[in-house]
Amino acid sequence: MNTNHRRIKINVSWKWGLFFFLMSVAFSSCIDDFDVKKLQDTPRLVLYCFPTEGDTTLIVVTKSLPVSSFKGDIDTQSRLTVDASVVYKVNGMPQEVKRIENIKEAQSFSQVSDSWSLSTLIGQYYAVGKQKAGDKIEVQVSADGLSEVSASTSIPKKVDVNIGDIHLKEKSSDHDVYFSVDKLEATFSDPASTTDYYSVKVTRKQKYGNLKGVPKEGNRWQYDVYANNYQDYLNYLGREDEYEWCFDSLASNIVWPEMVTTSEPLINKKSELDDDFGFDEYKYFDDVYIFNDRTINGQTYTMHLEVNSNDSYWHTYDGWDRLFGFTYNVQLCKVTPEYYRFLKSINDAQSNSWADAGLMQVTPTYSNVKGGFGVVAGFNVCEASKYIAPLPSAPSDNQGGIYTK
Repeated sequence: MNTNHRRIKINVSWKWGLFFFLMSVAFSSCIDDFDVKKLQDTPRLVLYCFPTEGDTTLIVVTKSLPVSSFKGDIDTQSRLTVDASVVYKVNGMPQEVKRIENIKEAQSFSQVSDSWSLSTLIGQYYAVGKQKAGDKIEVQVSADGLSEVSASTSIPKKVDVNIGDIHLKEKSSDHDVYFSVDKLEATFSDPASTTDYYSVKVTRKQKYGNLKGVPKEGNRWQYDVYANNYQDYLNYLGREDEYEWCFDSLASNIVWPEMVTTSEPLINKKSELDDDFGFDEYKYFDDVYIFNDRTINGQTYTMHLEVNSNDSYWHTYDGWDRLFGFTYNVQLCKVTPEYYRFLKSINDAQSNSWADAGLMQVTPTYSNVKGGFGVVAGFNVCEASKYIAPLPSAPSDNQGGIYTK
């Protein structure tokens, strides 16, 4: 491996949708590769900001740690906030910038509820001001003892996506996959006049938890019961003692099922050469699948997405789908070139088995922040959902149901 490069840990944060994607990686120890010469002696500002349409934009500011002189816990030190002056401009006009001061305020930027995760956002910054597709965004940050940094991006126009047929519990197109998959069709129209970059993600929303049953009048048992799953619920229904069921005792849960990329050329990075050498297939960071329009420019295109059927679907532990059904959601995100290059550089680094084997040089993580590290990159997301109604019984593997348009 080239000795001019060395892997170090810094904190990476960004947002997806309503900052949901942000919290999946907020202040996680993500591996970044930088030129070690830039990290020898002088700390530098690290800036992450991902603008989209709306009126509030999170700005994460930390500082790098010199590799030659640093001593201590790198995870703890790299989480420390920086007292900085932050300028955020929309089309050249400065916007109000505030700091997150408490857990309650941090909750506005996250769907995560645990105090520790929220506490990592306290002391970070956010800009207040409406912004829309086509707007140019500029961010400048300065702090005592550190060089000023700056970066710019824009907010792209969103591209609509629609969900077509969904096939449940079928055999995967990847012969190396031994679990059943649900197959989704997602259609969008790519603009012909521009080079465009995207990411796609599939989520599933379903019920989970314990269903509470309250004894009806005349029931000989005077205590509440709880059904842990659908089969428990059926067992209680078959008894003489009757209960009033409190369906609001269940909560909604969002899961990210594992995706199989073989069936979709836009995101299939599996290489026969890698297979020949026994290397792992391409890894997408946080299961966000990026692609460009090089092969589909100007076309109306239907993606064929396969996700693991067994990731909570008809799961015996909390299988409430048989009673309530569930909802599939496809998020198609139009991203700027800098957003795409940033994610691609992380994907390439974590998927580079050739570099791990000493056969190829590690590529540094992309940054567009002048004078420092990090990235400022715009995006715009469109979501489509389809509700899957409960079936009379669970479909068997490879003989699943189909939900048409």
